[in-house]
Amino acid sequence: MHEKSPIVRESPLKTPLKKNRSGMAIMVVLSIASILLLLGVAYLKSFSQSTVTGKLQLDQIQSEFFARGLQNIALFKIKRYPDFFLRSYRHMVYHRRIAAGEGGLEPPLVPAPNPMPFTKFTGIYPGNPRDLLNHLPDGIDTATGFSEPLDIATWSTQFSLLSAEDFNRGFIEIVVNLQLEGKATVNTYRMSLDASQTARL
Repeated sequence: MHEKSPIVRESPLKTPLKKNRSGMAIMVVLSIASILLLLGVAYLKSFSQSTVTGKLQLDQIQSEFFARGLQNIALFKIKRYPDFFLRSYRHMVYHRRIAAGEGGLEPPLVPAPNPMPFTKFTGIYPGNPRDLLNHLPDGIDTATGFSEPLDIATWSTQFSLLSAEDFNRGFIEIVVNLQLEGKATVNTYRMSLDASQTARL
């Protein structure tokens, strides 16, 4: 004779409790998944924004270093040829005053040459394609790698003599204007210096 195993039947009270627990587990899992998804989206958004901000900051820092380098080259040029700078600047101011019709000035002893001496000092004149202080042609810039790693559309350097005491002392300003490729903004970097000239004994 085979003994029959007793049939165990679940109480009808326990079934809704199990369904409630499984429903709560699904809700908890969906809530955690939603929170993780929102955190992931927020992280990716902040990461993409910080990447763009980091690239802009890097461009600004590199642009400033490039401009400071140009200003140092311009300063070296002034130190190397101080008399040429001062005489040519005064010549330029004199001819500007005459062109403006300012009275009481004697006519120039020498007609204005072309290019003018100060224009020649700054290097911005036709026929001078290799001036480092101003925009180089793309072919020369690519061959020399002068503006790498920046993508620069154009740059220029300006000299100003704000005050002078004959040839002994002068307050000079060097301005570099720099525009990056694809940018409408032109960044301006200024360097002011109080220069004195003494005789070397």
